Amino acid sequence: MNLNEQCFEDYKDDCVEELMTRQDEFMKFYDINSYEHWYYDDGIGVFDFKSDDGRSLYFKHAKVGSYSTKTDTWKWSWDYESTESHVRRLIGKVREFGESKNFDELTTGLLNGDEYTGWAMTAIAVKLLNAIGSYRVPQDHLFVYFIFTNQLTQEEYDAVKAKYIACNVHESGRVAFICQHLNKETYTGFHEAFDPDTITDDDDGYQAWCDECEVVRLEEDGWNDTSMAYAKIKLICDKCYFEIKAANQII
Repeated sequence: MNLNEQCFEDYKDDCVEELMTRQDEFMKFYDINSYEHWYYDDGIGVFDFKSDDGRSLYFKHAKVGSYSTKTDTWKWSWDYESTESHVRRLIGKVREFGESKNFDELTTGLLNGDEYTGWAMTAIAVKLLNAIGSYRVPQDHLFVYFIFTNQLTQEEYDAVKAKYIACNVHESGRVAFICQHLNKETYTGFHEAFDPDTITDDDDGYQAWCDECEVVRLEEDGWNDTSMAYAKIKLICDKCYFEIKAANQII
């Protein structure tokens, strides 16, 4: 074992030891074992524990990755194409740390491993992202690992949920706003109100419009009744938004 590998093993072991203490406190403080059911929605990023007596416990979550009992491999969530952009950015910070330290285990999307690997990688994510706890759920031949960044009240959960929309293609996703002309089939140009990488949970969502709408917007010196009437803004999910954006990057 070379020096860099030893450094990673030492760092990993420290994180696992710290997680054991933090996880015990988390489970006891929130009385997690008193809840008989759990649900999670990757679209809105909320993990929900429910009890038979009507109690609910909500946490903002991020999927760290999954371990396959079929292939004995660990896969980071940022390596899945379907992973939500906000999760990819968050867990991507673990990858960035790995790059800075030359820790291959944190920068390689798919690794050989075992169930301990899943907990070890989750422990590192908890440490780096200062999560309040973690959880593992079975899913077919997979064990899926999550970290919880903060608890949500019922009111906060309702507010988060209101920012998401049901989608016929992607089931659900964060609300995004586009003009009537944008689509996946034809090139129309693509203008965005914000850099997508800067969007946070507190923002209204992604916003974009086509070349024609941009001409009208500039003629009207911004968005007003005339330019808005021409654009006829509609709601879509964020996944559809990025598919349309990708289509409009190909001329």
